[in-house]
Amino acid sequence: MKKNEIIKIVNKVYPLISKDYNCDAKIEYYYNIYERLSGEKGMTGEVQANAEYDWVMCKIYIYTSQMYSEEDIVRSLIHECVHSTQLKVLFDKYYEVGETYDTHPYEIKARKAEENWLKYIK
Repeated sequence: MKKNEIIKIVNKVYPLISKDYNCDAKIEYYYNIYERLSGEKGMTGEVQANAEYDWVMCKIYIYTSQMYSEEDIVRSLIHECVHSTQLKVLFDKYYEVGETYDTHPYEIKARKAEENWLKYIK
């Protein structure tokens, strides 16, 4: 999807999602996580995240290269809004004690919440 299409969908659904999940994060768009972290346009790498929540900056980063449909966008927003309600120190601690993305309780909760994505599609 093109960035302008993604922004249009975010502008339509995010006010509803943010209200339901009590999330006041600002949205920023990057092609991918490597471009955001390096500051270099077009930077690439092996791991591709769809989105990311930044607890310090209270921002959701949407990685446009991974948004293929309205479903992807809505699921990503829900997932990151759930993270915005969780404690960063516990989020990190679960990984430190050996949890993986598949077994991490916070990730499980965020993935479960994504199942409500159809609520935001009209």
